[in-house]
Amino acid sequence: MRTRKMHLCGILVSVAFLIAGVQVSAQDEVVDWTGWYAGAFGGYVSGELTSDDAAHFESTGDFDDDSPTFGIFGAYNRQFDNNWVAGFELILPLYMQKGTATDKQFHPDSVFYEATYRYGVMVAAKGGKAFNKVLPYGYAAVGVTNVNGKTLNIDKDNMYSEGAEQSAAATHIIWQLGAGADYLVKENLYAGARIAVFTGAKADHTMPWNEPGPNEFGYDAVLFQVNFGYKF
Repeated sequence: MRTRKMHLCGILVSVAFLIAGVQVSAQDEVVDWTGWYAGAFGGYVSGELTSDDAAHFESTGDFDDDSPTFGIFGAYNRQFDNNWVAGFELILPLYMQKGTATDKQFHPDSVFYEATYRYGVMVAAKGGKAFNKVLPYGYAAVGVTNVNGKTLNIDKDNMYSEGAEQSAAATHIIWQLGAGADYLVKENLYAGARIAVFTGAKADHTMPWNEPGPNEFGYDAVLFQVNFGYKF
């Protein structure tokens, strides 16, 4: 229910972005969005784990996993004669906050779980219509990310041992689907914001502690993001 409400909020704000773009005055100077861009982004991801490992949720009761995020991107836009714009982006997320949970059943408040983002890359296609300095658009992105799952204070024999750990890294397919708007602040500098559904497909993170496998974990979230870009 919580995630569905977040998705609805994202859709409503996305519509607001589009309306704002349409209302831009036609008397503004003519802007051409064609060109190469590079920039940085920061944002917040709000969501919850998805998993077929029932024991994890029974022991932690923890579904939520929110995180700040930031990274860099490169992009190209092509503006056509009718002011429609098409483009693509190469997105490199550099940081997502470590996800944590505490065991409440087997070793209460003594065993901990972590999910650490290691690396990822996405490619996005976008399209919209330019209203001079404002470019509202929709976009879709797909990529991969590698996450390392850990169980802390459990040794290889599944016995409690302070300082021991088990781990299992896995690569997830990820995708985003959303909308946003960019505003040209200066001739070669723009700022923008976007909102998207952010999904990480399930991947196997089986380790001795949660055998027999497979024990797959995924992610279902909403992304709120601001972008700053430079046009070359």
